[in-house]
Amino acid sequence: MIVTTTSTIQGKEIIEYIDIVNGEAIMGANIVRDLFASVRDVVGGRAVLMKVN
Repeated sequence: MIVTTTSTIQGKEIIEYIDIVNGEAIMGANIVRDLFASVRDVVGGRAVLMKVN
């Protein structure tokens, strides 16, 4: 099975169209905290916020 979002595939015959499937994911609920922890890791020092959890 080949899955694509285009209407044609070169050299292939399309035999079935199905509905579009989509999904959603939350990558990080505390993105600000994670961002500052990442910056702190880059510049050095202890990431206290990450160690508390």
